[in-house]
Amino acid sequence: MTDVLENDRIRAVIDPVRGARLISLVVDGHEVLAHASVPGIDPAIADGCFPMVPWAGRIRDGRIAVGGGVYQLPQTGDHALHGLGHVSPWDQVAEGAYELAIGAPWPTEGVATMTYQLLDDGIRMELSWDDDTEAPCSVGLHPWFRRRLDSGEELVASLEPEVMVERGPDGLPTGELVEPTAGPWDDCFRLAAAPVLTWPGALELSLSSSADWWVIYDEPDDTLCVEPQTAPPDAFGHPGLQPDGPWPHGVWLELTARTP
Repeated sequence: MTDVLENDRIRAVIDPVRGARLISLVVDGHEVLAHASVPGIDPAIADGCFPMVPWAGRIRDGRIAVGGGVYQLPQTGDHALHGLGHVSPWDQVAEGAYELAIGAPWPTEGVATMTYQLLDDGIRMELSWDDDTEAPCSVGLHPWFRRRLDSGEELVASLEPEVMVERGPDGLPTGELVEPTAGPWDDCFRLAAAPVLTWPGALELSLSSSADWWVIYDEPDDTLCVEPQTAPPDAFGHPGLQPDGPWPHGVWLELTARTP
């Protein structure tokens, strides 16, 4: 059973069973979310917009060291991928609000909260993780956007990378920050400005977030991922990618629309 939030301009459909993910987002009559067509992709990460908690992105070999112990996390291929929340059913606790208790195999026990709030011209999504500890964590949101809507021209993405997380030959971060390279990307960045997605003749979406980091995945021909994260992938193994203070335990993402 899915839940629907709607107003005059926005219609959002949430599936609590599939990780409390947004499975449809219609803005001014246009469906903007997609189902990935990447060959061999795990169906659990292939559509909509889903929460990544209590870690976002990949963890090398699925192993994380916390409090003197080393913990093995479930792996997708060679590494642990995108947390535990997107593969679990969540409990609805209010309209547009969902919770999930998470423990082993993660090193701590806590509760993730996912909320959706409609705006007059968009939607606000907020994800938090509360385990009452200072243990490492990262959270993020993973939307798949369509490159082509039912009308208008192909998507034009305004992305202004400022700093890029270097990836090694295995595709995972080396721990170094470098000058951004030219795309296509499956990479993590600090951006100089908030992303703007424009389908000329149809719709423009501005994305704003509390996150310092964005993963951009623009390799597919028919989809684009623009993912706010509180820390880069595999930051747990690289001090240079970790926050100066406490690990952030929450992230919000707002999508606001206008007709171009």
